[in-house]
Amino acid sequence: MSEADAEAAEPTPGKTEVWIEKYRPERLDEIKGHENIVPRLQRYVEQDDLPHLMFAGPAGTGKCVTGETPVLTNDGVAPISTVVGDVDGFETPDDNLEILTYDTDGSFEYVAPSHVFSKEATDLVSIETRDGNEFTVTPEHKLLVADKTGLEWRAAGTLSGDERIVRPLETPIAAADSSTSLDWVASMDGDRTFVTVSESFAQRHDIPAEENYVGQKKTVLGYLRRGYTIDEIASEYDISRNTAGNYARGISIDLEESSTTCSLSSLRSLDVAESELRDHVKSVQYVTSCNNRSSPITPPWDLTPDLARFLGLAISEARIENGRIKFYNTDDALREAFKRTARELFDVETTRGVQQDVPYVELRTKSLHHFLESCFDVFGDSSTSAIGSTLVHAPDDVRAAFLRAVFDSEASVAEQGTIELTQKDESLVTLCSYLLASFGVPTRRKRLEKTATNGSGPKRQYHALYLSGVSALSRFEDAIGFSIDYKRERLADATEGAGNPNHDTMPAQAAIDDLCRTLALSKEPLVTETLNPDTPGRESALEDIDRVLEAASDRLEAAQQVKRVIERVRSDIRSVSAVPTEWVDRRDALEPLEARKEVESTTGIRTDRLLEYADGRRSPTASRAGELLVTLESRVETPETAAVQQSLREAIDALGVSDNRIAEGTELLGRDVRQLVENDDHDLASLPRFETVADRLLDVADEMCSMAVIEQLVDLDRLARGTLYFDRVTAVEQIQDERRVYDLTVPGTRNYVAGDVPTVMHNTTAAQAIAREVYDDDWRENFLELNASDQRGIDVVRDRIKDFARSSFGGYDHRIIFLDEADALTSDAQSALRRTMEQFSNNTRFILSCNYSSQIIDPIQSRCAVFRFTELSADALEAQIREIAAIEGIDVTDDGVDALVYAGDGDMRKAINGLQAAAVMGDVVDEETVFAITSTARPEEVEAMVDHAIDGDFTAARAALEDLLMERGLAGGDVIDQLHRSAWEFDIPEQATVRLLERLGEVDYRISEGANERLQLEAMLASLALENE
Repeated sequence: MSEADAEAAEPTPGKTEVWIEKYRPERLDEIKGHENIVPRLQRYVEQDDLPHLMFAGPAGTGKCVTGETPVLTNDGVAPISTVVGDVDGFETPDDNLEILTYDTDGSFEYVAPSHVFSKEATDLVSIETRDGNEFTVTPEHKLLVADKTGLEWRAAGTLSGDERIVRPLETPIAAADSSTSLDWVASMDGDRTFVTVSESFAQRHDIPAEENYVGQKKTVLGYLRRGYTIDEIASEYDISRNTAGNYARGISIDLEESSTTCSLSSLRSLDVAESELRDHVKSVQYVTSCNNRSSPITPPWDLTPDLARFLGLAISEARIENGRIKFYNTDDALREAFKRTARELFDVETTRGVQQDVPYVELRTKSLHHFLESCFDVFGDSSTSAIGSTLVHAPDDVRAAFLRAVFDSEASVAEQGTIELTQKDESLVTLCSYLLASFGVPTRRKRLEKTATNGSGPKRQYHALYLSGVSALSRFEDAIGFSIDYKRERLADATEGAGNPNHDTMPAQAAIDDLCRTLALSKEPLVTETLNPDTPGRESALEDIDRVLEAASDRLEAAQQVKRVIERVRSDIRSVSAVPTEWVDRRDALEPLEARKEVESTTGIRTDRLLEYADGRRSPTASRAGELLVTLESRVETPETAAVQQSLREAIDALGVSDNRIAEGTELLGRDVRQLVENDDHDLASLPRFETVADRLLDVADEMCSMAVIEQLVDLDRLARGTLYFDRVTAVEQIQDERRVYDLTVPGTRNYVAGDVPTVMHNTTAAQAIAREVYDDDWRENFLELNASDQRGIDVVRDRIKDFARSSFGGYDHRIIFLDEADALTSDAQSALRRTMEQFSNNTRFILSCNYSSQIIDPIQSRCAVFRFTELSADALEAQIREIAAIEGIDVTDDGVDALVYAGDGDMRKAINGLQAAAVMGDVVDEETVFAITSTARPEEVEAMVDHAIDGDFTAARAALEDLLMERGLAGGDVIDQLHRSAWEFDIPEQATVRLLERLGEVDYRISEGANERLQLEAMLASLALENE
């Protein structure tokens, strides 16, 4: 990805992560706002004297895989046991280690893990997938699963089969500008490798003559050059006098001359820059301890496409024995390419032969074998080393050349278009799977029992890699392809057609239907027909999602515009809607004859008709009533009804909603709405309907702009990025077998890419912070967390809690069991928990978290040190808000911070959620944005409403309440909460505050019993106004 692409793909802060989880404190010293509690907890930890704990207060206050599982790191593909190393529990990883992880914005990147982990486990789950992935994990280990609701992490122990697990469609390389230099100077055996350099280099660095020898001969010659006698050498260096004498007599070189050949160890000790070595190194050769030397080779310094192709041919079809590399293949062009490349790259000659009717090209040099083995892990022991570390992050042309050579040699193209690569070496198949993933080519793999290609020998296990589907084959053709004509032609035939759109599928997303329904989008032009509506073709489904996202974005902009338009014409709508009420209040002014005559002269309406209007026998039309009110000087003017109609009509069209949806929840029918916005004249009684329709339009616009809609759009956007591929679970088996398991802790994303085919794997509050303090890096295996609202029955206590408490552990006096929302436990479960706390008090500590401590039975409370958490202070909320804003790069104004603190009302989660919701808009987070997005009224607005009521101005108080409920979208409960929290801050007499609180209590109770919120709140304001009279 280019820098421009990366910048364009940069997500808006807050769109792709859940901040209340991202910024959850992990250590006690990270907990903000509870300075009176945290020190007490820290003292318990420091003194190693942790009792049972109960945290009471308002809301807001080891998953592993087995060792053979391949993991994609910045050094290549390696078994996780190699990456983690020989550790027990948590350890710090190597400084330079990075692993590939799936970020919440839908991208993949390499990050450094914070910890590595290993332990013994007995309860395991074996999972097999359609694409040939096989891995064994602990039941708690989570996999990223795609279903109709989007992406979700699910524990392996809960999988039943047929789930769609997520794989990266395309894996990035660790560094786009990574060096192609082959550091063979550092990787080859320093004592067994001899290097031949130029004479000028040897003389300049004074390479001693004995450097061309090994063992005792090297020692003897070295000390002879320094002037030692045979007797001195024999006595001081444990070398027999005869041996030393033989070496001395056999000298055929001038010991004072510099040697052009030396060991690689000696060359390293010169500390010469690579640029100089490139100019002066002539060859390298492998030397045994007996000074037997293999034929020299010219060592390449860079990983080029030609070298990668040679490597691909060598490891796919070559047999390497005793330093000999035999390349078997029936294709003349491939054998000739192998021969030519060996000569051009390494300056070695080959021989030809035939074995069991299969022709081969042979290289007889241990030097080349050792060079390849040292520089490319594919020749090493792949069970304990990174697989193809040099290749995995090489440039595109190098990776493509390697894959092309392997597929030229070993792959076949079936008539139906499937490419099959079969190999005995499982690690090579894994390497190819990851390399293909770097080009966005998904693969499947399978184990086979078959004989060798030449048909000889018994059946053995082979590993097959498959590429199928027009999309995957086209990517392979474009990025890699074949150099063998008949394979290239067959592949071209396979990619000509459109292919089966349902070959590569994904779950249909329910969010599409939800968004189409909420945003009033017509589904037909956005979503194409599919052979299977439940599992449509992935690529066509992603195209559908793109169209839905584009249409949804347009509709959200329209909804925002509708809200602005309605607010702009709100006064005109209210004025028109108020005409009937004003008419009833003012019509009796027409009863006197003199008044009617005066009006007649102005309006031309007969006096007898005016009398009928005055006494209510007849109602004027809406337009006439407005005209009469102006004549009676009740109002300066009446807004044009036609202008109001046009605004509402355009708003309905912009939202794309039906008249029936606008009528929902009102006394109107759909046809009433249409008549209201289109008729030329109206009955007087119909005018209040304009405000009803306007309110419904705002409600619908708010629904369209809700956080639920934004979250659905974010979820779909993650899928629409096209970075994911969807495998299917085919088998799940419980295993009772003690094995060592491993894990990697990735800060932030909590996942990594691993498996035989690349797959996204998961790794894993005050109670958790305590566990981290007590156990440090061992906290996971000594900490059990349960949510009692989900697992509230007595069986949870009898089974999971007791099993955890009974299980053996070492190194610590006790374990911790954390029960969140413990007040949701049933009475029977609490009684059983009390007995369990008694039974295991010697080795287990319980931490209970609850909102209402009164719901916890006394025998449990009496066994716990109770910590009562209060609402967080404004300073604590402000500090956290500013810290997150700085980390996320959000511009927050001071009044925006104050608004978030007010909206949070002591609850850190509310404040953080408010900040994230406001940040999604992508602009500066200010006071107006916060109050709008959190549906919170400004304190001064609430106070003004109460002031009007206490002053006896019920009409103004009612209007202010209407504004909070209808325009701001507050619920009745929200208004009560804000009145209650702000009552003592109002600038009103104390006696009035007492009356207000008394009325609030009555109203809150009535609403909780099912009374109408709006009616009860108006009654409260009316009672306050009446008491002032």
